[in-house]
Amino acid sequence: MKSLNHFDKTINQALQDWRIPGAAVALIKGDQTLHLKGHGFRNIEQGLPVTEHTRFPIASMTKPFTALGAAVLVEEGLLNWDQAIRDVLPDFRLYDDYATSHATLRDLLSHRTGLPRHDATWHGTGKTRQALFDGLRHLKPNADFRSLWQYNNLMYEVIGLLCAKVSGADSWEYFIQSRVIDPLGLSATTAKAEPEGSARFTDVALPYRLKSSDSDPIPMPVYKNPLGPAGSIHSTLSDLVAWIKVHAHGGMSNGQQLVSPENLAVMHAPHMIFPATAQKKSVMNNVLFAYGLGWFIEPYQGVTLYHHGGNIGGFSHVAAFVPQEEIALVVLSNIRDKPMAKALMYHALDVALGIDPAHTKNWSAEFLKLTQDNEQEAKDALAQSAADKVKNAPASHALDDYAGTYTAPGYADILVKYEDIALSALYAGEWYAVHHYHYDVFELDREETYGDRVKFSFALDNSGSISALNYPIEPEIGTTCFTRLHKAAKEPQA
Repeated sequence: MKSLNHFDKTINQALQDWRIPGAAVALIKGDQTLHLKGHGFRNIEQGLPVTEHTRFPIASMTKPFTALGAAVLVEEGLLNWDQAIRDVLPDFRLYDDYATSHATLRDLLSHRTGLPRHDATWHGTGKTRQALFDGLRHLKPNADFRSLWQYNNLMYEVIGLLCAKVSGADSWEYFIQSRVIDPLGLSATTAKAEPEGSARFTDVALPYRLKSSDSDPIPMPVYKNPLGPAGSIHSTLSDLVAWIKVHAHGGMSNGQQLVSPENLAVMHAPHMIFPATAQKKSVMNNVLFAYGLGWFIEPYQGVTLYHHGGNIGGFSHVAAFVPQEEIALVVLSNIRDKPMAKALMYHALDVALGIDPAHTKNWSAEFLKLTQDNEQEAKDALAQSAADKVKNAPASHALDDYAGTYTAPGYADILVKYEDIALSALYAGEWYAVHHYHYDVFELDREETYGDRVKFSFALDNSGSISALNYPIEPEIGTTCFTRLHKAAKEPQA
């Protein structure tokens, strides 16, 4: 453990290199706490530090909690890993009839229903869990059932409804709080954010983002995650260590045997192999990656590594464990969509496994270079798009004619507004500027938020009137046609 003496320095240097405000990091091996502390700031403006008790929204790290809750119900005989969802939720219906009839708890937990993400169904739409459930039948798959691993938040929403129904709970929030969070003694963990104005928790991390790898952190609005079972838990470093010990220590934590080793083994078994990207092959020197029930799985340094990340507006996290060595680790950071947490995960594993620094990588530098390369690719794509634009190719109508409400089953309406001699569109809960590209093709300007511009087109009917908007709302299935409901009244111009 000689390199452990330099762990603090490595974390602090990573925060500086990445320009990230703060992080909370824990590394446990067996009963020994190797590291458990905060670094940097939870609130830059007020100079407030991150501590082991700082609360973070843990985003998709909620999914392993939901999977663990389902395992508790399997233990009690109220659910079965391979029972059809429709046996419990008769109204469950997917676009594909075969998947509707045969999908099981195991299928939904392991992301193998044939559906791509379809995140625009929920992000910023304000739809209830029941409304999302009812809309599943309209969402097209892009793969056959059980043929392809594809991450999908919506299936975990279904699992939340399933758990609430069979347990008799009023909601997934009440179920997971009473059956997983409270029994483990996680006193600072809640199934959702505290109501505004609540004084229960004061040590709370604020969200930030970076415009680029060499910019300073910018405060972000606090995002209210509606996803519940897929991403709404709030927790602290100290609490998450107690939770992840369940997985690292055979189903037990703080003297509580939450699930049996047998059902834990089901959760930890690889259920779907997914292909490595060229970047993953290059960085990890590995092509074998899998997913269990709520956990990513991969070989690393001669052991089996389980991990799950969490990314939501202004936060990026990871939790991981190695059962063979009883290693558990957690990295929480208050920055949006930057993989520093994953870089620190691999470094922490090297420390805990006693890997000679001469035989491993500078993980922070590797992931930072990868991030900078991705940013440059995005800039190059914008430049290429500008070069591909057909010059002197006007739209078929005046700009104000395109304003209106456009609708597609399963999604929130897209509103297009004409104001101050310009178009804008309400998409996934946010207003974006809309720029004419060429002909009847326009661009949704997301450069400030996501670093891109998304092309979409308007369609005309036989009379030449604007009748629809074609938008790649789920890129994996191509464009989706949003039919025009009505034309917006023209805004009075000065």
